[in-house]
Amino acid sequence: MTPIDKVLAHLLGKKKSGRGWSAQCPAHDDRRPSLSIGTGEDGRVLLHCHSGCPTSAVVAAIGLTMRDLFPSVQGRKS
Repeated sequence: MTPIDKVLAHLLGKKKSGRGWSAQCPAHDDRRPSLSIGTGEDGRVLLHCHSGCPTSAVVAAIGLTMRDLFPSVQGRKS
């Protein structure tokens, strides 16, 4: 499973938006999707809460770690 697949599997109200996605931020009471999700050129997941939640809070709220945002490097366990 790719990092973006891991993240998207845990988000509510997600929908395609341009080259990325938008979703409800799980780190705060979000009535309108304020979380932007994208993928960097190296495969890492890019998260931005337009209400100001730190990325670490968003990741923790969905039960993942910051490490889960990055693709596996050969020789490193996922």
